[in-house]
Amino acid sequence: MELNQLRYLVTLSKTLNFSKAAEELYISQPSLSQQIRRLEEELGV
Repeated sequence: MELNQLRYLVTLSKTLNFSKAAEELYISQPSLSQQIRRLEEELGV
């Protein structure tokens, strides 16, 4: 688990939208999706 992944999760939970969260984080939407997927796999959810 990386600190950036947690930051991404918090931003996503605030916006409830992958595109808006990615825009706020200055990353691409596919990159955000990939990091969230990795976090979910690590946590087993």
